[in-house]
Amino acid sequence: MRSDTGELPGSHPYVRTGTGRSSRALVVLPGIGDAMFSGTYPSFSGWGLAPYFARYLDEYTVYVLSRPRGLPAGYDPDDAVDSHERAFAEIADGNEAVDVIGVSMGGLIAQELARRRPDLVDRLVLANSTARIADDAESTVREFERHAREHDWASIRSGLAAVMFSDARAITYPPTIQTVGRFLQPRPAEPADVWRSLEFAHEFDSRDRLEEIDRPTLVFGGGRDPIFPPPLTREIAVRIPDGTVTLAPGSKHAAFHERKLTFDSRVRSFLER
Repeated sequence: MRSDTGELPGSHPYVRTGTGRSSRALVVLPGIGDAMFSGTYPSFSGWGLAPYFARYLDEYTVYVLSRPRGLPAGYDPDDAVDSHERAFAEIADGNEAVDVIGVSMGGLIAQELARRRPDLVDRLVLANSTARIADDAESTVREFERHAREHDWASIRSGLAAVMFSDARAITYPPTIQTVGRFLQPRPAEPADVWRSLEFAHEFDSRDRLEEIDRPTLVFGGGRDPIFPPPLTREIAVRIPDGTVTLAPGSKHAAFHERKLTFDSRVRSFLER
């Protein structure tokens, strides 16, 4: 097993893990939570991530690619694609395009990158991510933005737990985060990155561009996801020319994690087709 961390062009922190037997890359673009830590991965991070991505390491070198710290005001899809395409070009290194798993906000960026730079993206997985957030979720996202401007990270994390999990964690995590968690959770390196990421997600709407995504795409969603609910999950899969959809009944915004065995099995089958 090999592992390393560092920074790629575009100022993207990354952690990489793999066996070294394959040059094929699988890039994971994370969700909103990515903005809520320092962005510097400890040297041992890859070893910690390896068990989580074990289903992929026989064929892939896996990268978790963070967004840059210090996002510009008005951060938008143009900014996101500009920096990500530089990082992806470095990962591809003149070889074949890479496969991508975009989680939540990471999926918004991934679909824009696949649309504009299909030479860099081979197959695309959108995990709990669609063309826009649900109308009913706008107030939740706005509340998170308010907490971010007040630097109330515990309230954001406890709110996220409630929308992400469908099991006991939705009940037990919020009070824990609001008490002892306030002293244990990492702080954002750049507080403005949090509200700028939330603004990005709130403003994003790719419905008029989906037909331009010329990449095989799997959309994986939760049957009870309040941010990207099933109707939006089905809609994006229908409107992407080579799109397919899998819904995990009963799960919420963390369906990719709550139903990880199902997710990994479905994603591997999709990537191998």
